[in-house]
Amino acid sequence: MIDLDLKSFFDRVIHDQLMSRVAGKVRDKRLLWLIGDYLRAPMQRPDGRQEKRTQGTPQGGPLSPLLANIYLDPLDKELEQRGWSFVRSADDIAIFVSSPRAAERVKASVIA
Repeated sequence: MIDLDLKSFFDRVIHDQLMSRVAGKVRDKRLLWLIGDYLRAPMQRPDGRQEKRTQGTPQGGPLSPLLANIYLDPLDKELEQRGWSFVRSADDIAIFVSSPRAAERVKASVIA
């Protein structure tokens, strides 16, 4: 099994790409507006100041895992097309392979 965690995924989500994918599934303009507001909500820093968010999703927010799944749907489709057995939840992915050698080959092709 290959266990992957997409490093800093929630901090790096590109808003325009995410909203384009969400708009492909959601037609309600009011809901799209609310999701956009959620994504742009200021980030609270440890020193108390707020920082404008230009990318990423609020970590720990209830909507972020759902948005991550929509954002990463093309990855799921690619893994399915390759015929691999896998499980993904937000930024955590487990790909099931038959041998250590296959694991190295598959891992190299996924992270490339």
